[in-house]
Amino acid sequence: MPNQAPRSADSVCVVIPMYNGADSIEQTLTSLARQTRLPDHVIVIDDGSTDDGPQRVRDFVAPFRLTLLQQANEGQASARNHGMRHSAETFVAMLDADDQWHPRKLELQLALYDELTRQGRPVGLIDCYAQVNYSDGRRQLDDRLKHGRHFYDFIHANVVNGVSTALVKRDVIMQLGGFDASLRYSEDRFMWTRIAEHWEIHTVPEVLLERTVNGGNMTANPKKYYQNKIRFIEVYLARYGAQLTRQQRIDFELGNHTDFLEAFSRRGEHDQVIGVYRRMLDCSWQTLFFANGKPTLRYLYALARNLRKATASTTAH
Repeated sequence: MPNQAPRSADSVCVVIPMYNGADSIEQTLTSLARQTRLPDHVIVIDDGSTDDGPQRVRDFVAPFRLTLLQQANEGQASARNHGMRHSAETFVAMLDADDQWHPRKLELQLALYDELTRQGRPVGLIDCYAQVNYSDGRRQLDDRLKHGRHFYDFIHANVVNGVSTALVKRDVIMQLGGFDASLRYSEDRFMWTRIAEHWEIHTVPEVLLERTVNGGNMTANPKKYYQNKIRFIEVYLARYGAQLTRQQRIDFELGNHTDFLEAFSRRGEHDQVIGVYRRMLDCSWQTLFFANGKPTLRYLYALARNLRKATASTTAH
């Protein structure tokens, strides 16, 4: 175990939703055991796993209180809420079952929180930088720096550097009712937006998370997640649409659809590209020029490929 940092008066519970996480959960828990400031409580919520991940949690010898909860498969938002309801600590730290923290993550985040509260800042969430490791070998640094009020930044993107970077005041997140369990995609972005509506968000400017992105994510399987993204757009606009200008609403809708249009295009799913683009046009004519016209170019390419395919099929017959 590393040398332990001086312990703050505030307590921390780490909440880990797990679905078939047998291959990674021990490494994730080991990263917690190596913290210079150990968590006070770690709760793993088994979200209906069919592998031996739950038994690996039971067998893990932890230098902290470790609780395993189990539920039927209801998604990460429901699992996180389940875990938070069983916590009583000052802070809740989010962690996915295939991510790992660097040893000083909790120490540095708690130190920043203490410093900011001494200044009288209304802090709701603190994140850090993250190193993202893709299963195909690509690496990406998520280093969006926050220092205050960021509500309107969430119109354009999820500016928190991954859910596993987030350290949140428990009373803040419970006051807001927890994650929206009706969302199966972008439920974290919606939660952070709600926090940013009332509190400040800050960042420790160091890489303190190793995040794993595997073949089951949106980039690899956009069709699986697109309807869930549409649901997120509807929920977000139902809550915040009246607070946004018309242009902000358009930017929000087009930006969210563009993420999936690009994913479909990279996979050569041309019918899906055409469908997403037409949905964007239904939102606004600004689709023609949005994102420097890249969605329009991808749409025209998809039309051309479909036309070529249809022509080749006709010629063959």
